[in-house]
Amino acid sequence: MRLCLISLLCVLCGCSRERTQPPSLFTNITRESGVDFQNTLTFTEQLNPYTYRNFYNGAGVAIGDINNDGLAEIYFAGNQADNKLYLNEGNLRFKDITETAGVACKGVWSTGVTFVDINADGLLDIYVSKSGNPDAPNRNNELFINNGDLTFSEKSKEYGLDVIGLSVQAAFFDYDKDGDLDCYLLTNSFKSIGNYDLVKDQRSIPDPQNGGNKFFINENGRFKDYTELANIYRSNIGFGLGITLGDFNNDTWTDIFVSNDFFERDYLYINDQGGAFTESLTDYFESISLGSMGADFADLDNDGEPELFVTEMLPDSLNRKKTKMVYESWNKYELNIQNGYYHQYPRNVLQKKIGETEYVDIGRLAGVAASEWSWGALLFDMNNDGRRDIFIANGIYKDLLDRDYLTYTGAEDNVRKIIKEEKNAIVKLIDLMPSSSFINYAYLNDGNFNFKSIAHDWGLDEPMYSSGSAYGDLDNDGDLDLVVNNMNAHSVIYKNNTDTSQYKSISVALTSRSGNSFAVGSQLTAHCGSKTFVADNFVTRGYQSSVQPFMTIGLGEDVTVIDSLIIRWPDHDYTVLYNTPVNQKLQIAKEDHQNMRHNVAKKSGEGNDFKMDIVSNHLLRHVGSGLVDFNRDRLLPMMYSNEMPYLLKGDIDQDGADEIYMDGGKDQPGKFLHIGIEKIDFFESDALSKLALAEETKGALFDADGDSDLDFYMATGGRFFPNISNAQADKIFLNDGKGTLTESPYPLPFGAFSTSMVMPIDFDKDGDLDLLVGERFDPFVYGFEGRGFLLQNDGKGQFEDVTSNYAPDLLNIGMITDAAIVDFDSDGWNDVMIVGDWMPIIALRNDKGKLSNVSTDWKLLNTEGWWHDIETADLNKDGKPDFVVGNQGLNSFFKPGDRMYFDDFDRNGSKEQIYCTQQGDKYFPIVDKDEFLSQLPSFKKSLLYYKDYSKKSIDELFPGDILKDSKIYQVNQLASLMLLSGPNGYERIELPLRAQFSTIYCLLIGDFDNDGISDLIAGGNQYQVKPQFGRQDASHGWFFKGILKDHRFMFKQGQDLRVTGQIRDIEYVEVNGDKFILFAKYDDDLEIFKIRK
Repeated sequence: MRLCLISLLCVLCGCSRERTQPPSLFTNITRESGVDFQNTLTFTEQLNPYTYRNFYNGAGVAIGDINNDGLAEIYFAGNQADNKLYLNEGNLRFKDITETAGVACKGVWSTGVTFVDINADGLLDIYVSKSGNPDAPNRNNELFINNGDLTFSEKSKEYGLDVIGLSVQAAFFDYDKDGDLDCYLLTNSFKSIGNYDLVKDQRSIPDPQNGGNKFFINENGRFKDYTELANIYRSNIGFGLGITLGDFNNDTWTDIFVSNDFFERDYLYINDQGGAFTESLTDYFESISLGSMGADFADLDNDGEPELFVTEMLPDSLNRKKTKMVYESWNKYELNIQNGYYHQYPRNVLQKKIGETEYVDIGRLAGVAASEWSWGALLFDMNNDGRRDIFIANGIYKDLLDRDYLTYTGAEDNVRKIIKEEKNAIVKLIDLMPSSSFINYAYLNDGNFNFKSIAHDWGLDEPMYSSGSAYGDLDNDGDLDLVVNNMNAHSVIYKNNTDTSQYKSISVALTSRSGNSFAVGSQLTAHCGSKTFVADNFVTRGYQSSVQPFMTIGLGEDVTVIDSLIIRWPDHDYTVLYNTPVNQKLQIAKEDHQNMRHNVAKKSGEGNDFKMDIVSNHLLRHVGSGLVDFNRDRLLPMMYSNEMPYLLKGDIDQDGADEIYMDGGKDQPGKFLHIGIEKIDFFESDALSKLALAEETKGALFDADGDSDLDFYMATGGRFFPNISNAQADKIFLNDGKGTLTESPYPLPFGAFSTSMVMPIDFDKDGDLDLLVGERFDPFVYGFEGRGFLLQNDGKGQFEDVTSNYAPDLLNIGMITDAAIVDFDSDGWNDVMIVGDWMPIIALRNDKGKLSNVSTDWKLLNTEGWWHDIETADLNKDGKPDFVVGNQGLNSFFKPGDRMYFDDFDRNGSKEQIYCTQQGDKYFPIVDKDEFLSQLPSFKKSLLYYKDYSKKSIDELFPGDILKDSKIYQVNQLASLMLLSGPNGYERIELPLRAQFSTIYCLLIGDFDNDGISDLIAGGNQYQVKPQFGRQDASHGWFFKGILKDHRFMFKQGQDLRVTGQIRDIEYVEVNGDKFILFAKYDDDLEIFKIRK
């Protein structure tokens, strides 16, 4: 439930590879299993989703062997239903032993459940979290101690865990490595969600009702509240729904991730190894989920580094996005950030580790960002192919966020009428809520973060309202079965039908004679030839649930023997087993093996041979204009006013050393930077300082007047000033040979416009430098096509526009962003490669002074992209130029085939940009109805309901006579590319996967590691994106090492450079044998690094 329910509450209450698997991987065996649990919920006037916000949050399930007979039992938690414990009698047959076991928790609202051997007697106990009415009897959380005879005794008070609150789930682990289990309890405040102001530092204020999260340490078998001393937030705003344990920084100590619903951001508690935690989420993650629910932490790509997957409630269909989602405005989002609530977005996130402590979200790239109302995820190898897949339990019994319902109930007159006319008004309102059931989601991991939604094919295609889920090998056949707790329906047992003779596995159950008898927190690493598999022994996973208390790893088809099996115990000891046969369950007791204290499990990944050391990061700073594009163009999904600054390199004062010029921002003059042997300093040009009003773009240092020094073309652009402003007028400044610049007496042969780039080119081979100038766009109306200018130099610095005569293809070329000047046909004449927004990669061949489009000949058709940069070098050393081109990337909600329709659709004199995506043979607007109507208010009467708008394609919204005159842009390529020369044109090769994690704005090619082969440094990111689409922030700068073998060139997978921010240009300079790399960032500090020798 989101904040959009607040107004109603106030009214009511006063405030792929080929597979040979069976056709169906899973079979529903619930009916024959003997399991008949059903978590039935019935709302009343007194207890309902409005009086109790967690009414439809569901309950969990736990799997574990309570009698040590080798068969795992199942325990279900119920909300209004009593809990149930089922004894596994073998062959997937279960018996209800709840009554005799004494674990029903009758008449009280249970939520999460955890199997844990809390007293280290070798028997699994049960801890049940409670919620609901705080005044109900038997309301405290309960701890059922296993008596060893299939009965249990409730002893929560004896152990100090009889907490009363809105508890969700508990996780037990040895946080201080003292040999016993401590406890993190996720529990919420009783305070209503509608009674908060989004102000700073609320999370630091303890809940006066003692309802916040709690942390307990184990002192001789009794648990002591250690929350404050452990630095755990215990406020009343942490509406946590999930606890996830793992080692997030590779120090072998257990850290804690907490998923928070509503407005509060998530928490990441890093274990400080001294008895406390440091909350460090903003240091580790760039983007997080908004309404975070359940999560899991496991290695999805077998690189030895676990990924974090967090679920939210974003629908995966455009129709339901438009009818079920409420998005924050840009201003609200910015306010949240200012008040410390961080970068939260309404989607699932898949956090991939790219550095020592840096994670980036690649959920959109992986195709797992939207899966309906998703309570929790489990990351486990569902088909034993050697890669963990993703299972997501989802469903909400009532569509609490249905936009039409919220609009109806948000009108006080409607609510008052129901209250007046209906005896049970709240029941009536809830009855009016729509209800939609969906199948749970299953994603097949096909490698390289390519996930395929496959629930239907795997037999998981029954619509239901699911909440908690857990996996375990219930029949000991070497694959993982699945148990799902549902709302208002029978819970489900899925048998896994994997052929384990073909798709193999290994199971490892660990024990210890310490207070941590099941060795919770251990890590298992299996080396099998070139393959490595890693698993962690934590049971609290997903949502309100716990999985089997031992590890099962799928190994695929080829593995028959595990070369080395390495166990890292919680206390730092290591056990190593060699040549272990597969398809067995090992029982390993720590004390029965010779253990080592040194780390033998560290996996060596790709070598990080490229190292840089920071030299300066506070010397110069670019200042952004502060323009909010959405105030001008309400329908744009992202801003285009943040594409600068740029860096220019050249010896401006002829002292033998190159200077670097960094563009100025609005009201900020550009500066020349001098990197010396002992210091770095900068200086300004008096002539340029007088023009500080302008926003500079990509200019040029070149010899304009033929006097052998570098003159300066000052390019101006951006979106702040209109084309009629002098701030959009480019100028040339002549150099006196000593670095003093004066404005040229010759004005440029055109008026003011928003320039994107300038490239010197001697297109006519007369010995002087002419210019190619690109127009970016109309700064006040995104969508008008720009043009290019070919300016001919008379040799003295006076330029003439000769575009019509010598380069007519430039006249209506599009919204240019960049170009490369190179002789790509080896005829001795410089040619042009040019890119831009919605533009294909265009090749302009220079035929003895006349440029013409030969893109078709060079196999560049259907390359329309959102290109930002193009760089050239002979990468494969065949004597021909190759190209690297930076694009949007693949980690966004946009996809090839998306369109932008551009026109004055309501004929009021103002142009609109309507972004659309294709479904079937029609195109549908992607913007929210409220945004659409804010720009086109004339549609308010015809689009009364969100469901009506959601069904309208662009051709159903506008008559044909309007659309036929509209400009239609289409993007066909979003991946960043390498164009490698060949005998028949250019081969398109996508850059490595990490280059697709975020938008690339700038590229630098060079041999940075001195091996004679070209490498690549890339940077980018785009933060100014509307919250419903989410910013592009999954790059910290990349180094891609070049590999050349038999004239075949490739880049290795990227290495994180730890340069955060919106990188807009990268430059290289060498000083006295030292190599420096400079990163210019929008509205941020210039960072200078020295390459380590």
